[in-house]
Amino acid sequence: MTHVPGRWPSALIVGAALVLSIVVGGVPLLAFLRDGVHLYCEYSDVGESAPGTYFCADGIGYIVPLVTTFFVWTLVSAAAFVAMSAWVPAALRPRLLGVLALAPLAYLSWIAAGAAGSAGRTSTAQSRVLWTAPMLGVTIVLAAFAVVVLALLVARGARPRLVLYIAGGALLLAALVAQPGMLTAILLAMGLFGASLILERSRYEPRSTGPSRRAVL
Repeated sequence: MTHVPGRWPSALIVGAALVLSIVVGGVPLLAFLRDGVHLYCEYSDVGESAPGTYFCADGIGYIVPLVTTFFVWTLVSAAAFVAMSAWVPAALRPRLLGVLALAPLAYLSWIAAGAAGSAGRTSTAQSRVLWTAPMLGVTIVLAAFAVVVLALLVARGARPRLVLYIAGGALLLAALVAQPGMLTAILLAMGLFGASLILERSRYEPRSTGPSRRAVL
């Protein structure tokens, strides 16, 4: 098997991030879908001056989106393992993992947009409110993270790329503060982005050439 510098630590980080995103992020994800973006909820006005009420499905009704989300996480992680393969050029491996770090974030953002449109059927303005409250702040942060990932695709040099990785990690932490309900996606994104950093730094480590052969006189 061809040696790939940094592959095994990167694989362990992605695997651990996948497990944590499911075990630790499951309950916050359920709260995010039900109480945050109001997936499977209907908005009803109660009286003329009342703010209205959401009528949502029970916990069992959210099994399908939860299982689907974790299945997507598994596919993304599998793609990351493939991206670490020896047949992938060394310079491309960290870039692919960086792009894959965007996948879980984009997936939950897509669910939030769809849920807002479904729950706010009464008016377009209501749909905007449903999306803006839980998603506006974190979307701005994630957009900045996406810019960092795109910059990593073209940036050259160890030092500039390290600065971009540090900025990307800080933005992921800021995204978690802005929307804790996206913990499951952010954990997986952190694992993928961290694995990308390990593969990146491994490219600059000096390779051992082994003991030199000298004639014994």
